[in-house]
Amino acid sequence: MAAAIRERGRVVRLRPTGRGHTTGDQVVEVSDAGVLFTGDLAETGQCPIFPWFPPYDTDVSGVRWLAVLDRLADAGPRVVVPGHGDLGGPQVLADVRDYLRDETWRRRDSAMGEDEIVTEVRALLIERHPEWVGQDWINRGDGCPCTEHAA
Repeated sequence: MAAAIRERGRVVRLRPTGRGHTTGDQVVEVSDAGVLFTGDLAETGQCPIFPWFPPYDTDVSGVRWLAVLDRLADAGPRVVVPGHGDLGGPQVLADVRDYLRDETWRRRDSAMGEDEIVTEVRALLIERHPEWVGQDWINRGDGCPCTEHAA
């Protein structure tokens, strides 16, 4: 259930998004200002953080994370404040979606094995974004959708 706080004429809405990065993700919206605070659903300057630690912690869902990002982008925020990194516009959401969908999912849906997917995507992301921190998260970021696909 979404909660709204009204302060001096401005409404700040706390909205659960459903399972994605974690079981209990939520965002903060300041709709009249076009601002969206995503928490770890989106980051800039680093690889998306997949808290994927099987068999003990498997709350993350890459498939649902994509659906959440689609819904957030459809709302049309002008400013996106990510969980880590610099604020930006709607491109922040698109960049995370593109990484998940275009690089990881495309390979996942092919006949490639998980080790091959991780190796290719890791090399591609490091080549494209050598300045990104959190490169250790790439393996988990690819391992999660591979496991979801197999289920």
